[in-house]
Amino acid sequence: MKHKLPVKFISVIAAICLLFTAVTSYAADTSSLEAQRSELKSKLAETEKKLAELGRQSKDTEEYIEVLGDKISYLTREYNYSKQEVDIIEDKVAALERKIADNEQAIADMGAEVEALGYTADELDAEFQSAYADYCARMRAIYISGQQGSVISFLLTSDGVGSFITRMQMVSSVAKQDGQLLEKVQSQSRKAAQAKEQLKAKTQSLKKSQVTLKNNKKNLKLQRGALLENQEKLAEQQAVIEAQQDEQNKILQELHDKTKKYGEFRDTTREELDAIDADIAAADRMYNTPETTTKPAAESTTAGSAKPTATQPATTQQDESGYINLTYPCPQYTAITCAFGAYDGHTGCDFSTWGNVNCKIVAAESGTVILVKILEYSYGHYVVIRHDKTTASGKPVYTLYAHNNGIIVSPGQYVKKGQQIAYSGTTGNSTGPHCHFEVRIGGADQYCAQNPANYLP
Repeated sequence: MKHKLPVKFISVIAAICLLFTAVTSYAADTSSLEAQRSELKSKLAETEKKLAELGRQSKDTEEYIEVLGDKISYLTREYNYSKQEVDIIEDKVAALERKIADNEQAIADMGAEVEALGYTADELDAEFQSAYADYCARMRAIYISGQQGSVISFLLTSDGVGSFITRMQMVSSVAKQDGQLLEKVQSQSRKAAQAKEQLKAKTQSLKKSQVTLKNNKKNLKLQRGALLENQEKLAEQQAVIEAQQDEQNKILQELHDKTKKYGEFRDTTREELDAIDADIAAADRMYNTPETTTKPAAESTTAGSAKPTATQPATTQQDESGYINLTYPCPQYTAITCAFGAYDGHTGCDFSTWGNVNCKIVAAESGTVILVKILEYSYGHYVVIRHDKTTASGKPVYTLYAHNNGIIVSPGQYVKKGQQIAYSGTTGNSTGPHCHFEVRIGGADQYCAQNPANYLP
């Protein structure tokens, strides 16, 4: 049987080294997160102080809502740090569970080897005892005969050449048997000693693996406890964020109901916006050639019910400049009631309809409708147009019209500047009737959004 001690021993050492590395890495990661969390705590304290000062005057103000939004942002970042910590611990737990499984398998394998080596050592020892007993019996027989020179005497007393040769062959045969017997005793002795050394080494390796397993299980228990504690803290943080978001939404709704400058609740997530961008990008790829488009809709329909009509060649008519020249998306209401960048994540401008619904929403410039989407969150019912004119620098232009009540165009349809495409409403995360209008330059995703005011009359 081959001696496998080095391989197992190296495996155990490697496992211990990996465990040390994981612990070191975990400590470094959590240390970094703690530093970031400490910085956030000071910012949250400042925000709380400012909110208290503003609240003593009035909570029903844009400034209070904005500061409350900052607090929510900080709380969300703190939540994300806690989530990262939970993820680190979960990875740690998973790694320990895999390590424990490997340890248990290694222990089972070594246990089987120890058992087999023990059986082999017993067999070899028995064989050695038998060979040694035979050898001792042979030596005793020679000694008892009392003939130190018995071999020579045995040969000289031969009564002839034939007898001498016969006796010589007998002596040679006996001597050969004695040599073989001695060699067998020596071989069995070596094998038995080697088996016992292997058994000793394997037993020591087994004990080390059992200690490693015990430590891993102890560490796993601690990590699972930490994971549960952090998950509970995560749930508490999430509840705080939701409560603060509810408060912000309530105050914002009350303020907008008072001023009639309706806009959006500020609870749209990055994940939702990324999903919207993905939908727009997919639609842009689908309608990236203007060979055929549909005629403008002849009559109004409710959102999502517009049916494509017969196709016709797309027009390429442009004004004298050939460049984009936008008109207001809601002709009845041209005052911007919430500007681009008024708060974090506001990548368009809002045109409140002052409580009125079903106002005309028109294409700000000619182009192809690439997406009509019906959502119950974020942008609500929205339309995206890719225009057939570019900026003066040749960049493509996209416009987005959100929170509509009804949409009367379809994907792939070509529309002219000023043509009605929808009715204003308050769908999605809207506080009341308004049109959220975006201008995206050079690309269709939100990161390409620019201030619409720069392109409007």
